[in-house]
Amino acid sequence: MRTRRAVLALSAGSICLAGCGAPGSGSDSGLTIEAADATAAPGGTAGIEVQASSVGVLTWQLAEIPENWQVTHEGFEPEPTVVRESYPPELVWDPVADSVTGNLTVAVPDGAAPGEYILAVDAGTDTSDERVVSEATVTVEA
Repeated sequence: MRTRRAVLALSAGSICLAGCGAPGSGSDSGLTIEAADATAAPGGTAGIEVQASSVGVLTWQLAEIPENWQVTHEGFEPEPTVVRESYPPELVWDPVADSVTGNLTVAVPDGAAPGEYILAVDAGTDTSDERVVSEATVTVEA
């Protein structure tokens, strides 16, 4: 015989698991983000292609990329309705865009050490706390 406490515990566990998913995998709302890996030599640039769906706001963070490296955005279709110059910078679409593509360009300084660096790209609807993340690897070659 199940007790009320056992039924409540099982229900709570099911609710907690209902929202689980892998980063970048999207959700019931269709929110997704994919950022492609890129390679550059010191003194060059790495172009990261970004594709997102059902997105209202897109940001990026220098997860493992040194703070003095510059990251710029270009060629987003459709163009964002607002660009918030903050940290992290935010590209905003109002209303939410069904599909967005564009590029983030990482300027790799002349003295950059060879290796792999991570740029985290984050998307949300801006109307809820729902977020998805995709990590792009920037490989600096010697």
